[in-house]
Amino acid sequence: MIPPQHLLAGLCSLVLSVSVVAQRKGGPIRPGPWQTASKVPQGWVVHNTKNYHVQSEAGIEKAKRLGEHMEIMNAVYRRMFPPDKGGAKAQTIKLFKDEDSYQAYGAPAGAAAYYSSGDREMVCYDTGKWMDEAKTDAPVTGRKETPLERIQRRMKNMADAWKMDLLGCAAHEGWHQYFHWYVGSPVSLPSWINEGMGDYFYTAAPKDRDKGAKKAQVSLGNIFDGRLTILQEAKRQSAMEPIEKFLHMDQTAYYSNPSICYAQGWALCQFLLHGADGKYSKIVPTYLRLVRDDTNTDVVTQRAFKGIDLATLETEFKAWLDEQKASPDMTGGLDEPEEPETPVEPAPPAGGDKPTNGARAK
Repeated sequence: MIPPQHLLAGLCSLVLSVSVVAQRKGGPIRPGPWQTASKVPQGWVVHNTKNYHVQSEAGIEKAKRLGEHMEIMNAVYRRMFPPDKGGAKAQTIKLFKDEDSYQAYGAPAGAAAYYSSGDREMVCYDTGKWMDEAKTDAPVTGRKETPLERIQRRMKNMADAWKMDLLGCAAHEGWHQYFHWYVGSPVSLPSWINEGMGDYFYTAAPKDRDKGAKKAQVSLGNIFDGRLTILQEAKRQSAMEPIEKFLHMDQTAYYSNPSICYAQGWALCQFLLHGADGKYSKIVPTYLRLVRDDTNTDVVTQRAFKGIDLATLETEFKAWLDEQKASPDMTGGLDEPEEPETPVEPAPPAGGDKPTNGARAK
């Protein structure tokens, strides 16, 4: 049995989002917005959209793609959690060209992206994986794949599946950025819904634009393969947190068991929004509406879950969890059946007809 504390813990670096003030190691990169050209460092470009001020060390084309995705996500945040105020300053996003430059800026250890309310910016780096890029399959050679080639292909697919997606990380941190503006006060949102909804938005995948559609869209409610894989294993090991305890965990307790807690936070939000035939779909939006006006999160939790039997919810949640399936790429597709061999019919005996129904050829 795998000890729960080592349960694929490496995945927590996928989107271990921490709202902190970056501790910079010096250098010319200024935090926050750059309002004049003189503040733009050499090698950087700026791309402004309606709601975002994108600073990019990875070029203008990627700045535009990131800005477009975040505009779509901003519309999703607003649609799901409508603000009661208008207007907002453009939110700053920094896109570093690689992990080394991102870490040199002072990124928190283990984080693929982060939001700093103190510096008024979300910071990320080009991971090399962008979900808006079409997945390319290996070229068809016309010959059957050898067993070694099959294993190599599946291992590559598995490595790609666990790799951090830049747009997903940005959508996760963009949620924290939006919530900070949405509430407008230093509300400490419980981690299960704060990080859980961040991971929910991580999986928001761009959709092909329909003919005549003015704006691109994303599909919501997609399975977060990595989180699902971890939580299903945690359930098998009886390592999940009890729901009643989980709803009241503070950030320190949540971060002390990140692999399981992040996975359970995503899965619980996914279940509440899409599971049980919609029976619990109002809990998340109700919670976030209430927390704007009440910083007592224990009271907010009681009101949002009013009339809900948590023991029943937990039973249904675990049953739902058992029904979900991750992409075959998460295991390298090693559970896929081998391609059946083409049967070769035996040659008929020399000088006679082929035997039929066991009869001997004459």
